[in-house]
Amino acid sequence: MNRPDIFAHNANEWKSRIANAHTIMLITHVNPDGDAIGSLIGLLSALPQITNARIIPVIQQPIPDYLAWLPDVNKSIALDANSTWPQPDLIIAVDCASSDRFGGVHAKHRDALQHTSMIQIDHHATNTQFALQNLIIAQACATCEIITEFLPYLGVTITAGIATPLLLGIMTDTQSFQIYDTRAETLQLGAKLFAAGADHHQIVQKVFRSTRLDALQLATRVISEMTVVGPIVWAAVSQEMLATHQASDDESDEALQMLQRIDGFEIIMLIKEREQGVKISLRSRNVVVATVAQKHGGGGHAHAAGINLPNHTIASAAALLLPDLQALCTDSSASTNRSA
Repeated sequence: MNRPDIFAHNANEWKSRIANAHTIMLITHVNPDGDAIGSLIGLLSALPQITNARIIPVIQQPIPDYLAWLPDVNKSIALDANSTWPQPDLIIAVDCASSDRFGGVHAKHRDALQHTSMIQIDHHATNTQFALQNLIIAQACATCEIITEFLPYLGVTITAGIATPLLLGIMTDTQSFQIYDTRAETLQLGAKLFAAGADHHQIVQKVFRSTRLDALQLATRVISEMTVVGPIVWAAVSQEMLATHQASDDESDEALQMLQRIDGFEIIMLIKEREQGVKISLRSRNVVVATVAQKHGGGGHAHAAGINLPNHTIASAAALLLPDLQALCTDSSASTNRSA
């Protein structure tokens, strides 16, 4: 089924559920990135065109500094164990591959989530189809890309206030249209959002040209201590590094961006030490790292995936994942040789 047919098929169900809801909760994944917050804020700005329902945007803290400037992001709330459940009639989940990625909301309000109608829109190939209505397009570069295409089917006119967070989400998930899966249609959607009045200048300044010196110094240290294992480059960000350089967790992603620029390697892995366990980011040029992520309880995109390992250290996580990543590269090389 092509995209117009998918959108037309889903639009009536979405319209009906939105029209019958008095309170709508918008939710995305824990540790939100640009696509997650762009999707949520984009819908927050769009839904009033088609409903008078009360809209509750839920974003788990902390919100990264490079996203905190977005209009209406300050209207969001965080739900934890001490929060009163707001009794929504409908939950719309965005950019979230599984319900356990809701973080504290899933852990502390699981029963309420299970007894509330939920629909979702997402682009992760590893999505578990956890909602009643699942609008999943894995070929899309960003959830914001899907929302940009889908909103007109719901009767929404994309204004400048809607266009800015949606363009931000597309630009962050495509690294300014650089990732290999970027399609001509993605660029056309970006142009559509430009024409609608998206604040491209602000996005560029806040997201791509506002790195603090401390974060750059952290990235330099991370790269200086990186390890090469055949076609794999991996590096680590410890809590000590963050403290020494007075950098935030999301600022350490600057190191990941720099590692991806190294030519000649198939897989990049960054392991971030958390207060409990580690978070792993995987990036690849050709092989599908999402398969390794799924094996270890993570998920994501074919060439950009992540894993949370709450019971591992940096060293044990590297020992666990490197054999699988090396095997992935070996299998890919053997397949290429056979096809040649």
